[in-house]
Amino acid sequence: MAKKYVSAPAPRNIDALLQALLSRVKEEGWDKGYNIDVKALETMLSEYRTRQAKAAALSQAYLLHIKGISQDRAELYRSYMETVLLLRARNRSQPDILRSLDVFKRKCGSHRKKAPAPQPAPEPASPASPASPTSPAAS
Repeated sequence: MAKKYVSAPAPRNIDALLQALLSRVKEEGWDKGYNIDVKALETMLSEYRTRQAKAAALSQAYLLHIKGISQDRAELYRSYMETVLLLRARNRSQPDILRSLDVFKRKCGSHRKKAPAPQPAPEPASPASPASPTSPAAS
């Protein structure tokens, strides 16, 4: 049974490699000698480069969009905090309202250092056995 050819992933610079290969094929006249369809390969290369340029533009637009969303989120949070702080300040003498605003507190316990775990108490030393051969009482 013949081995099947498994293609490796295409390198990032495949368009430059193909362009160099096509130039060499034309220069050497291999396109006629080996019946290589250079026009079809050039068309594929051109389409690939067009799609690649479009992908780069879309990627840039995506990054700009995400940056805008992050800025919008920061602005929303600033407005949210200003509103909560205003409500707390205006109602500081009304404990019922302050308790109802507790749900809007910032959850910030995860970045604090945890208290160290209590160390186990050392075990008391065991007393020497009374019938020890080296003890003075045994003599």
